[in-house]
Amino acid sequence: MKTFESFLTTAVVVFLIAMFDGCTKNEPDPRLKDLDMRLSRLEQVPMNFDARSLPLQQKELLKSLVDATRLIHEAYLHQVYPEGVVVRDSLARVDGLVNKKLLRLIDRNGGPFDKMDEFKNFLGNFEKHPGAAFYPPDLKKEEFEAYVAAHPEQKDALMSPYTVIKRDHAGLKAVPYHEEYAQWITPAAGLLKKASTLTDNPSLKKYLSSRADALLTDNYYQSDVDWIDLKDNDVDIIIAPYEVYEDALIAIKASYESTVGVKDKEESAKLDVYTKHLDELEQNLPHDKKFKRSIKGLSSPMVIVTDIIRGGDIATGYQPVAANLPNDPKVQTTKGTKKTFWKNVMAARVNKIILPVGRELIASDQIEDITAEGVFNFVLMHELCHALGPQYVYGSGNKVSVNQGLKELYPAIEEGKADLAGLHSIKYFIDHGIIAKEMEKQHYVSFLASIFRTIRFGTTEAHGKAAICELNYLRDKGGIRLDPATKKWSINFNQIGPAISDLAKVWLTLEATGDYKGTQEFFTQWAGTSREVADALKGLEHLPVDVEPVYTIQWN
Repeated sequence: MKTFESFLTTAVVVFLIAMFDGCTKNEPDPRLKDLDMRLSRLEQVPMNFDARSLPLQQKELLKSLVDATRLIHEAYLHQVYPEGVVVRDSLARVDGLVNKKLLRLIDRNGGPFDKMDEFKNFLGNFEKHPGAAFYPPDLKKEEFEAYVAAHPEQKDALMSPYTVIKRDHAGLKAVPYHEEYAQWITPAAGLLKKASTLTDNPSLKKYLSSRADALLTDNYYQSDVDWIDLKDNDVDIIIAPYEVYEDALIAIKASYESTVGVKDKEESAKLDVYTKHLDELEQNLPHDKKFKRSIKGLSSPMVIVTDIIRGGDIATGYQPVAANLPNDPKVQTTKGTKKTFWKNVMAARVNKIILPVGRELIASDQIEDITAEGVFNFVLMHELCHALGPQYVYGSGNKVSVNQGLKELYPAIEEGKADLAGLHSIKYFIDHGIIAKEMEKQHYVSFLASIFRTIRFGTTEAHGKAAICELNYLRDKGGIRLDPATKKWSINFNQIGPAISDLAKVWLTLEATGDYKGTQEFFTQWAGTSREVADALKGLEHLPVDVEPVYTIQWN
């Protein structure tokens, strides 16, 4: 049943859409300039997949997974901003230039809040609750934490990544995802069960069946293990609640996402060499030895796929080119993780975003060091290092995960840790002849161009916040330079390595100790935008900020 507040919000949204539609018929809409500016930040890139030559059974398998992805997307929209669904559906029923532009932005952001502009509203004046729809809109972090502390018998349910928090008279209660979102999750699970009958690959059959069960119980451990254990499969699907970016209140509630990919077996096999050295990389990390763990025997498969559809968290806002999953520390410490790289989205990011940014801001003598291979290796090491470092707060006996310790600060610190630990670890592969020594400069300069790309998402977004800290810190340590005459940025190759290792140590230590206050102080010191950075960003305003994949599938 809708609350009065929810009903009122919906009514206001419908009124605003009607108002905009009237403007398009009689006079220019005053918001058109703002909408065009926001859309200019997106570079639409066709992502067409031709399925016409596939065997009928594989085609039916893919269709089932695509339909499941669309259902997962609907569940996600109700997790983050249910009123956004009303906005989208209302816009879809009304013609007009402004409404079409609004609909495109709603689809991109999962609601009327621009994820690449500090979540500013582009339709009305509604405020996005930091806890999305995972919590009551009036619930504050302090009230939630106090209630959990006072009711230890409810702690596991309240702190679960897979429950929605609701008021229950004078208290709080946790409702499992599979109950709250049954309208979409139950049929999605049915489609996975159907898909499991359409494959002859035993590991894929097992995974699809166990993931269907997991969606209906919110117990994902076994299906995560089955996903990591996939072998010889042509199709790969990520479908679960994984990332906690949408929960800016506590950063513990996971959002649904789904992506279907067709595996490139030949290119994937080339990455096997990197997974043989995970324990050496862990021991090579630059923080205190007592915080390190043995990861011998853990799995870490890596796959390169062509992305054919996205839904949920991964389909809105910032468009990832790779992922390291699952995020459950229990799975990571007992089984391992799997890294997925979407080659079509990666190519679009390099060609449409990173190279143009680099040509604008990087010193002329270093522009040639921005390369697709340099970007890929940086992303590769970033994903590898998500699986390295602390998973639990030191001294907690594997009871307090790092994200529980750092709360809403965790997503940014984890993205930064993966960046800097990854760059620190590249030297290990260079020293062991796995990556060519002549690639070293390309990694650093490609990283510098990527920093500016990421900061443009806004410094409240996790990746953007980490990036501005990296730029400020590494510049302070002499690893990054700005020429005051040319206004061009460059890498100081003599200082960048030690500066990167130093920052990696800071972030790894904050995670290992679960130092919430220390992390707050770090962001206070390093997350500001200087005048020089603001000027650099202003000089990029004519360039798109991110790609906007436009997926189509040819079935017949």
